[in-house]
Amino acid sequence: MAAAADLPRANLSFPTRYRFGWGRRAELAAELKAAGIGTALVVTDAVVAAQPWFAPMIDAAGAAVAGVFTAISTNPTEAEALAALAQYRALGVTGVCAIGGGAAMDAGKAVALLAAATDPSVAGSIAPGVIATLAFGGSRARSLPTAAPIVAVPTTSGTGSELSTGAVISDPAAGVKRTLLHPSLLPRAVIADAETTVGLPAAATAATGMDALTHAIEALCAPGYHPMCDAIAVETAALIAAWLSRAVREPGDAVARSHLLHAAGMAAVAFQKGLGLCHAMAHPLGARTGLHHGLANAVLLPWVLEANRAAIAGPCARLASRLELAHRDRGAALADPVDAVIAWVRRLAADVGLPVTAPVTVTADELPALLAATRGEALYLATNPCPVSDAQITTAFRGALGLA
Repeated sequence: MAAAADLPRANLSFPTRYRFGWGRRAELAAELKAAGIGTALVVTDAVVAAQPWFAPMIDAAGAAVAGVFTAISTNPTEAEALAALAQYRALGVTGVCAIGGGAAMDAGKAVALLAAATDPSVAGSIAPGVIATLAFGGSRARSLPTAAPIVAVPTTSGTGSELSTGAVISDPAAGVKRTLLHPSLLPRAVIADAETTVGLPAAATAATGMDALTHAIEALCAPGYHPMCDAIAVETAALIAAWLSRAVREPGDAVARSHLLHAAGMAAVAFQKGLGLCHAMAHPLGARTGLHHGLANAVLLPWVLEANRAAIAGPCARLASRLELAHRDRGAALADPVDAVIAWVRRLAADVGLPVTAPVTVTADELPALLAATRGEALYLATNPCPVSDAQITTAFRGALGLA
C-alpha cells in the first residue's frame, strides 16, 4: 500500500469547504465547528456504524456529536427521515452530520431541511406526506427555508451527494422517489476520507462507481452550454476508467480508493448541468423494487445511450477520444463514437462483476406503471439530450430487466 505521504490530499473550497485526504475523519469536530454546528446529530446506517473506524471517530468528536441515528435503509424513506427528525429535536442539536453513502447523506439532508421547514407546534406540519410538498413539483418547493447546517462524510464513491444541492427520498407507497432541491442542501463542509471506503464490498464498490460514471456521462450529454461541467464530466470518467477495476480487485488500495472518492464528488459537480433519462428510469425502478441506485443506473445506462443515440454523437466522440476508445476498439463496427462508449460501459460493468440485467423480478405487466413513473420524473427528462418515445423507454426497461 502507498505511504500516507504519497496519497492525494487537499484543502479545497470548490464548490464548498472540502477536506480531502486519508485519515482526515479525525478533523470531524473542527469541521462541525467551522460549519457553525454547536452539536450535531449523526445520520448514518447500521453497516457504517459497525465499521471499526466509526466509533473512534465519534468518540474523538466528543461533545460536538450529541447522538447517532442509524435506522436508514438503502433507499431512504420519509418515515426514516421523520424518525431522525424526532431524535434531532429531542436532543436539541443545531445541525446534521451525514456519514455514509448516498442513502445516509440524502436522509441527513432531508432531516436538515425538515428541521427548518416544519414546526412541531403546528398540527399537521410534520405529518406523512410532508416530503411531497417540499420536493420538486410540490406545493412548497419554491419557498423552501434555509436548511440546518450539514457536514458530510462520504463513505462510498458513487452518489456525490456531499457536493450536490439535492437529496432523493423514496416514497414506497407512491412507487416514486422525490427530489429535494435547495442551495442550502450543499453541505457546509465535507470530510472526504477515502480510508472510510476500504471496507466497502466489491459489489458495492462496483455499483457506486458505475453510479458516479452515470452522473458524469449524463452530465456530459445533457444539452446546454456549460464547458466547466463538461470538462469535469470527462475527467471524472477518465478517473473511473483508470481506478474502478483496481479498487474492486484490490479493495485496500489507497490510491484507487482516493481517486474514486474524488471522482464521485467531481461527478456531482458536473451534474449541476443536468442528468437525464437514466435517472428518470432508475428512480422508479429503485422505488418499486428496492434495487440499489447505482446498480439500477449500471444496467440501464447502455440502453439509455442507445435511446439517445441521435443527440449524443458529439459528447460521446469527446469521451471516446479522452479514453482512447478508438485506439482500443479497432474495427468498423465500433467506428461510431456512441457504439464505442456503449461497448466500453458494458465492458467496464462486466469487468467489475456487475450483472447485465437487474437482479429483480419485474413482469411485462408492470412496465406501463414504470413508464408512467418515468414520465413523472420531469426534472431529469428536462435535461435529457433529446425527447424519447414511450416505445424507447419501454425497450430500455425490457433490456435492463432481461425482458427483451
